[in-house]
Amino acid sequence: MNKKIYITTAIPYVNANPHLGHALEFIQTDCAARYNRLKGNEVFFLTGADENSLKNALAAEKEGRLVEEFVEEKRAIFKDFLKLLNIDNTDFISTREPRHFEGVKKFWQAAEKDIYQSDYQGIYCVGCEDFLKEEELIDGLCPIHKTTPQLVSEKNYFFRLSNFQKQLEEIYKNDVIKIIPENRKQEIESFIAGGLKDFSISRSKQRAHNWGIEVPNDDEQVIYVWFDALCNYITALGYGNNSPLYRAWWADSSTEVWHFIGKDISKFHCIYWPAMLLSADVRLPSKIIIHGFITVNSQKISKSLGNSVDIKNIIDKFGIDVLRYYLLREFSLAQDGDFSEKNLQERYEKELANGLGNLLNRVVALIERQGGKIKIEKNLLENVINEIWKKYDEAFLEFRFNQGAEAFLQLVGETDALVNQTQVWAIDDVEQKNGILSSLWISLANLADLISPYMPEISGKMKQSLGIKNNDKEFLGKEFEVKRIPPLFPKLN
Repeated sequence: MNKKIYITTAIPYVNANPHLGHALEFIQTDCAARYNRLKGNEVFFLTGADENSLKNALAAEKEGRLVEEFVEEKRAIFKDFLKLLNIDNTDFISTREPRHFEGVKKFWQAAEKDIYQSDYQGIYCVGCEDFLKEEELIDGLCPIHKTTPQLVSEKNYFFRLSNFQKQLEEIYKNDVIKIIPENRKQEIESFIAGGLKDFSISRSKQRAHNWGIEVPNDDEQVIYVWFDALCNYITALGYGNNSPLYRAWWADSSTEVWHFIGKDISKFHCIYWPAMLLSADVRLPSKIIIHGFITVNSQKISKSLGNSVDIKNIIDKFGIDVLRYYLLREFSLAQDGDFSEKNLQERYEKELANGLGNLLNRVVALIERQGGKIKIEKNLLENVINEIWKKYDEAFLEFRFNQGAEAFLQLVGETDALVNQTQVWAIDDVEQKNGILSSLWISLANLADLISPYMPEISGKMKQSLGIKNNDKEFLGKEFEVKRIPPLFPKLN
C-alpha cells in the first residue's frame, strides 16, 4: 500500500549565503523524497528560511541595511541555491509570511498552559540562538561557533519543558518518534536522562533589535527564534486556519512526518519540539533523521568560521549530479566526513566515467551494430537485479544513502561482467545474442531508475539513450530504439 510522507529540512538562518553543509541536508532530503516518489508514495517536501533570528538582524545592521530588505535578498539567494542543486521541493516557507505569523501565535496560545513569565540570567550564544551551560564551553567559548557567549539578564516567558520528562522518555523508549541513526537516539536519551529544565521562549524587543513575532498580548516581547522557527513545519501547511492541507499532511495520523536535520540542532527538534507539540495537543513527527557535519581540515563548514567550499566552482567543473552523487556516496549519517575535491574526482573517474558511463556507451554501441533497435525478450540478470533492488530498498529504510549507491554500483559491475564473460560481440546466434543484449538493456533501464534519486539529470539522459518514454516499467516483449548521446561523464580538463 502506498504511503503519504511529509518530508522537511531544517530552515536555515539567512544571515549569510548558503554553504556545502546546507547542500548536504538539502540533497539528502531531496534524495529521500525522490526515492519515495519512485516507489509510488505521495510526498510533500518542505524547505524554507528562518528569518526572525537575531543573527539575521545583527548581520543586516553590520551592513547598514534594513533587516526586511536584507532577509528578502538572502531568501532569494537560498531559493536560487535550491534550483542550483536541482532540489524538487513542494513548498518553501518564509517565517516572515502571514501564514507563519498566524500559526505561531495560534500555537503559543494552544501551549499557554505550559508558559509562564520569570526573571532569567544566563550565558547566550547568538550563533546557536541558545543559552549554554558553563560546562558546555571549551576555554570559555561556544564549542561550535568558537565565540564568547553573552551574559544576559532579563524577564522572559518560559516553557515548562520539565513537565514532559517522563513522556519524552517513553516516546524514545518505544520509538514513537524514531531517531535515525541509532547513535543519535542514544545521545538524546542521555540528554533527557540528565534532567530537563524549562527554557526561555521570548526575548525583550530591545534585545531582539525589534525583530521577530510579538508575544500574544505582550507588545514588549518577541517570541524566541526556536519556539517560532520550529512551528514552520505546521504553519507552512496552514495550521493557523486548520486548512485542508494541514489536515491531510500533518493532522492525519496515517501520514508519516519526517524531519531531516543536522546534529547541532538535535536538542531543539528531538526534545523541545515534541514537548511543544504535546503541550499544544498536536501530533508528533514519525522520524527525525540526523546527519553529521561536513568538515574542511577537520572543522565544521560554517558561515561564522569562514571556511566554506565554493560550490559553484565544483558544479562548473563536475556538474550538479556529480556533486549530489559524491555527497550521498561519501558521507554516512552516523559520522562526520571531510570534504575532498581530490576524492570527488577519483569517484568521478572510477565509479562514474569508467563505470556507469562506459557501460552505457558499450551496450548502446553493441545494440547499434544490430541496427539500433532491440526487442526485449530475456533477462538473464533478473535474479541479480532483484537482489540489488532489495539491498537498495533496505538501505533507504535507514537512510543509508551511501549503501544505496553501493548497491547500484554493484549492478554496474555485474552488468559489465556479463558483457566481458559472454563476449556478446562475437556471438553469431541471433537469438542468443539478442537474449544477452536484452539482459544488458534491462539492467541499464533499472540503473536509470536506481540512480534517479541521486543523479536525476543523468538518469533522464540514460533513459533518452535507451529509448525509454513515459516512465515505462514493463519491458519484456516491447521494442526500443537506442541512440548514442554525448558522454554522461566527459573527461575533465
